[in-house]
Amino acid sequence: MEIRFTVHAIPIAQPRQRHRVVSSRGKHFATNYTPKSDPVNTFKAAVQLTASQVYKSAPLEGPIGMDVILVFPRPKTVAKKLGDCRLPHDVKPDRDNVYKALSDAMNGLIYRDDSQICDGRIVKCRAAADEQPHVEVTIWEIE
Repeated sequence: MEIRFTVHAIPIAQPRQRHRVVSSRGKHFATNYTPKSDPVNTFKAAVQLTASQVYKSAPLEGPIGMDVILVFPRPKTVAKKLGDCRLPHDVKPDRDNVYKALSDAMNGLIYRDDSQICDGRIVKCRAAADEQPHVEVTIWEIE
């Protein structure tokens, strides 16, 4: 089985967790959180919406693979004479941090947990001249 879909959103990296100390019943402990206003939450919501529209079955069990193509906006400073093709994206954000946000967003929807992903490829590029930023996802079961 292969699942393919495109998320029409600018790829956003998962930020580092913030920490705070919470007191409860006289005990103190640290918790980790991502602020609700962080743009990664909007990106994850777009991923979840698209994934839930494409895949309506029970979450996959067992090992899976996931290929991702991250298409970032093309800066206006990049000359159109370079052509209409996609160009390498060699600046921040790191591809693994975007992949983390993407894979976390699909926990419980496409697969039980992102720890099941054991194969795949991540490509990071700038959009072609008339292309909008997006994320292309392909997920498959490993037999």
